[in-house]
Amino acid sequence: WACCLFLLANAGIGKEIVTYLAAKGATVFMVCRNADRAAQARNEIVEHAKVVGISNASQNVRVLVGDCSLESDVRRVWSEFESNQENQGRLDCLICNAGALSFEKTLTSEGIETTFAAHLLFGTYLLGTLAMNTLSNTPNSRMVVVSSGGMYNTAFPSWADATNTGISRYDGQLAYAYAKRGQVLLCERWAQLYDSRVKVVSCHPGWTDTPGVDSAYGSAKSYLQPLRTLWQGAEGIIWLAVAPAERLQGGAFYLDRSPCVKHMAGPFFTEGSFTKNSVQEVDEMMDQLEK
Repeated sequence: WACCLFLLANAGIGKEIVTYLAAKGATVFMVCRNADRAAQARNEIVEHAKVVGISNASQNVRVLVGDCSLESDVRRVWSEFESNQENQGRLDCLICNAGALSFEKTLTSEGIETTFAAHLLFGTYLLGTLAMNTLSNTPNSRMVVVSSGGMYNTAFPSWADATNTGISRYDGQLAYAYAKRGQVLLCERWAQLYDSRVKVVSCHPGWTDTPGVDSAYGSAKSYLQPLRTLWQGAEGIIWLAVAPAERLQGGAFYLDRSPCVKHMAGPFFTEGSFTKNSVQEVDEMMDQLEK
């Protein structure tokens, strides 16, 4: 069955997805920042898989410890994945689900704003770049980037604003939305480049009751009700991971197995222009990411 590399897999939607894939016999590499929490989650996932009849689940579920907001960790994690014999030189699916929403500006140990680094620069762009050759050599492969409906709030801004290196006051919600819009634009561009070999798609799980939502919103999450269950948030992403490649629309932004609009601007929430980027603006974003 499939070999899947999954970022942020020890809790919430990520754990839900890995639990499902492992129970179907997939070989899954869980990329997690905290080794202890990863080990606990892996044990629970493996035990569940064994209960449903996957006797070799302990072989199939692997942990790679790394922080996806750090370039050095992402490069090391990819190197460890490549050198692991369990993947047999293939990667059927890369799921990028790393990152969280923070209301306070923090810099990584490498000096990059954390939200931008985890969601876009390293957790999606760098890892996807490193993985693309292996994905391209694996028939019917796909890269699934978990974005967010939060990207509907904005176009991708100037590089200084996106990276929070300019003079604008830090806004955690906007930093998150910028990175999430950037993910969708990146998937569009990569779909144009690689669609004959790799299906590159973005998606969002809807507002789901996860530890990340608890951490970001606390008691204020009541305003987001009704929240989805973990399974409701995960099911559409699982479908993108396992559906026949010919059923996927490269570059699309999915919710619940279906492509949906990428812009909801204007007074009637139609395909307005406020959140759209020009080709030249996307070119500039790609040039900056590649530096």
